[in-house]
Amino acid sequence: MVNYSERDRQRWLQASPTHNKIFQWIMEYGTMCQDFLKEIIPERDFSHLEIISEKSLKNVNHKEIRLDILATDKQGNKYNIEMQVADEHNVVERLLYYQSLLVAGGDKYQDIRQSYVIFLCLFSPLKDVQRPDRVISHLERRVTEELEYSLKDRTHTILLNLDGDLRTVNPNLRGFIQALKQQPQTTTSDLGNQLIQAFKDIKADQGKERSYMMLTKAEQDEIRMKERLESAKRYIPRLRIEERWDAAMEEFDYDADKAKAFLEENNIEY
Repeated sequence: MVNYSERDRQRWLQASPTHNKIFQWIMEYGTMCQDFLKEIIPERDFSHLEIISEKSLKNVNHKEIRLDILATDKQGNKYNIEMQVADEHNVVERLLYYQSLLVAGGDKYQDIRQSYVIFLCLFSPLKDVQRPDRVISHLERRVTEELEYSLKDRTHTILLNLDGDLRTVNPNLRGFIQALKQQPQTTTSDLGNQLIQAFKDIKADQGKERSYMMLTKAEQDEIRMKERLESAKRYIPRLRIEERWDAAMEEFDYDADKAKAFLEENNIEY
């Protein structure tokens, strides 16, 4: 049995709806995902929607990338919903990257369905546009010389600026965003009320509490491993060649395969 510290417990108590795992559970709650998508993409039919949380897809280098929420409708169209908390100044690049993951390898060109990538950002993702406070922005490919001509390549990219001017969106979506940010609701919103209820039920679920604390523990272990790797990258190359193998072995708990892979990946002679 895993024993959790008081710090782990406090992380759970302080976890907000915008934490990735909590957000995933909220999107899985009842008809939350369908109702949210209907608000963002009203022209689509979401009566039959299959929701897959934490779906892992492989990129061209066969590295697994974990998605927050992936959903498919009865026509096979795909919807990827991602929560973006920190502004790393690479939103557009990330959007393009996630969009590329949704096109399944081996599909015939004519069989490729519509794909939507939706980023919910706790910051203004497009700071250089005329309206950086715009809540919803749709990005698409167009011919530079004829901007009225859209390529209609079946890819749809949507940015939701949670820090934008909420007066410009309808009350239902406004209430959803306010509930997501744990702000007082200034309007009647079924979507916002549904989110609030989902969050309450999730926080009262002991199974989800254990899952969350296991996740945060794993995240902390991953952070510590990354710190060890960065430290090793700095100090091992400074050692004499005959000392580098022993240092790498010690750093990786005498796992020869990991030590060798680390040295070779970082071009460290040994």
